[in-house]
Amino acid sequence: MVIRYIYSKISIPCMASIPSLTPIKFWVLVISLISIWLTLAGCASRKVSRELTQVELTKNINPKREYLKVHLKSGNLYVLHSWKINESTNTITGLGNYLDFNRRILESRGSAMDNKKISGDFQHFKIPFKEIVVVETNDKGNNPGVAAIVITGLATVPIAVYCLTNPKACFGSCPTFYVHKDSLNKLVAEGFSSSISKSLEEKDIDLIDFQMNEGAPLQITVKNEALETHMIRSINLFACKKTPGSRVLQEAGGDFYQVSSIKSPIKADYKSASILKEIETKDQIEWYSLADSANLAKKEDIFLEFENPGKEFGLVIDKRQSLMTTYLFYHSLSLMGRATSYYISQMETRSQWLKKRITRTYDLLGGIEVSVLDRNNRWTPVRTVREAGPIVSDVHLVSLPENNFKTIKVRLRMAQGLWRINMVNLAVINKKIIPQRIAPDEVLEGAVRNQEALEKLLSENEYLVTYPGDVLQINYPGTCRMDHEYFIESQGYYIEWIREEWLKSEDLKAVNRILLNPSGYLKKMAPYYKAQEPEMEKFFWNSRYTTLEN
Repeated sequence: MVIRYIYSKISIPCMASIPSLTPIKFWVLVISLISIWLTLAGCASRKVSRELTQVELTKNINPKREYLKVHLKSGNLYVLHSWKINESTNTITGLGNYLDFNRRILESRGSAMDNKKISGDFQHFKIPFKEIVVVETNDKGNNPGVAAIVITGLATVPIAVYCLTNPKACFGSCPTFYVHKDSLNKLVAEGFSSSISKSLEEKDIDLIDFQMNEGAPLQITVKNEALETHMIRSINLFACKKTPGSRVLQEAGGDFYQVSSIKSPIKADYKSASILKEIETKDQIEWYSLADSANLAKKEDIFLEFENPGKEFGLVIDKRQSLMTTYLFYHSLSLMGRATSYYISQMETRSQWLKKRITRTYDLLGGIEVSVLDRNNRWTPVRTVREAGPIVSDVHLVSLPENNFKTIKVRLRMAQGLWRINMVNLAVINKKIIPQRIAPDEVLEGAVRNQEALEKLLSENEYLVTYPGDVLQINYPGTCRMDHEYFIESQGYYIEWIREEWLKSEDLKAVNRILLNPSGYLKKMAPYYKAQEPEMEKFFWNSRYTTLEN
């Protein structure tokens, strides 16, 4: 995984930006580091590339880069000014400083002022790969990675304009999946939307809600359409056989069911007004509301009524998220700024508290809680649908308890302005289906077979790494069949690239306030989000990273 941060500010090579230092110690360290930096580099501002690299990819790092920051599982940190990779011993050796969890210097070996390569002149540090979480590099911008990004920026000027206008609405996504039909590529799914780090890696299963041609090649196209690094562990297909006139849907808990007799509601009300036309069928019209101006976690309700089919039944709901979570996520990254790598390494290793506090904000926002009206005239919660993602709407089934009422009354409770709902129907559940998992047998990059990419998708321990603009065609054995329903099963995680505009908001004290009081954060951010909410969809889609070839 490589994450590049491009910005035009003075870079302090040893700066760890750790909020756990006391104010006095923190500024003493800052002044010391600034002095070192000015001695080494003079006062000129430079464009700097920062990369966050998985340990097994360190052999690809340019050894001429001046600084290397090695984050350990213990929370400690090496900042090396001279280093090399030893593949034979799976170690990094180098000269520099070794810092503890609070970023106090424990030991120094060699001086950057000596400008000496690693040799017998000093007893260099020796760091085993197995102790490393992530490796971060800094250089002065004279490398192919920076040049490629600069060219990308020049080729996509409209993206830069939209991101400058509204930085927190820049396009972002996980892998996006397309199905080809009649010379068109149909966007059908996005993978593992909430997996923003390795510790949050998960499997995601998405229905291909699109009728493919009988006998057509069984294939999908996967794209990286944002300024992100995608770490893809697997992309498989699930094939579910069905009878004529039925569908196969996944319950919001994991199991698959064949359903039939899908009916729209007879009533659908929001704040005593009918929204039936917006949610009765899957089309281009979505129902959504705008967020509360005082608290982004404020809940709202939709009330539905269906005819009782007299058999086992479930709710069929097609929905996607608004850009609220995207905005909050980007704002949090902007506050972390150049300390983002620190927070990532802490979440990946020793700090379950940090991981829980980061996810707490999204827990407060919650999913879509489905409740039914029982015989005591009370709303009984059944299940909460939580799947994230603002790109593609996804369909889930929620099994409902049987009763002998003439009609079934359902309540959907959710954070105001968080969800965009395309369809809510009721279906008869016929039987449970065991899907057939199909692994890929070919990966094409353009017209060229990529055997290495295929092997990574088939391996249990490796990742297929993609960067902005990457497009791969994944082929599977067999052909499409009309009597089957298909799902995409993807697993992995992604790392969001820090936009230059975000760094203007860096504020580590604010990060601590979010972690300690997430409910207060959702209240404080409400008016700021509200101010940008009406235009966010337009900015989001117009800042999409793409190329003419894609």
